Amino acid sequence: MKDGLLIIERIIVESLSKKERNLQEIILDTNLDHSLLLNILPNLLMKNMIRYTRGTYSIEKENCFQWLNEINKTDNIKEEAKELFISLVNQYFKKDCIKLRAMEPQLKIQKVWLTRDEELVLRSHMASLDGFFNGVKASRRVKPEREKTCEQRVVIWGLSQYSDLVDGVLEAV
Repeated sequence: MKDGLLIIERIIVESLSKKERNLQEIILDTNLDHSLLLNILPNLLMKNMIRYTRGTYSIEKENCFQWLNEINKTDNIKEEAKELFISLVNQYFKKDCIKLRAMEPQLKIQKVWLTRDEELVLRSHMASLDGFFNGVKASRRVKPEREKTCEQRVVIWGLSQYSDLVDGVLEAV
């Protein structure tokens, strides 16, 4: 990814956006391997996204609006979303995960014809989910929990016509 972030870089940036941390704290918060972090952190330092001072890493706040605008551009977020989808699908279909379907991860895809009224109900449920997630985020800002960045849940839902998805695949070819 040229100007965007890899998921590995994103989790580090999210971790450091909460508070500055030393290497061990980053490992505990992100659940990333020590050697992997030693490879990724210098890249973030060179991009002037983070800073390192006396054993502590933090977000580079002086020019963060420049790189935040860049990594949050639509094309970069699109690539991150693809990376998340691919990882979710791959994790779901791992041989050892198939036996443990009741555990995690979960992946549900349904193709169903809906009446106009049924689609309104579905859209209402999706809006309720969106409201629920926004409420949880607002609650965490007011009353933070002792949570690890790596323990966040990634929830994906969407709605599209089957033909639009097929057309999208054909455009990619």
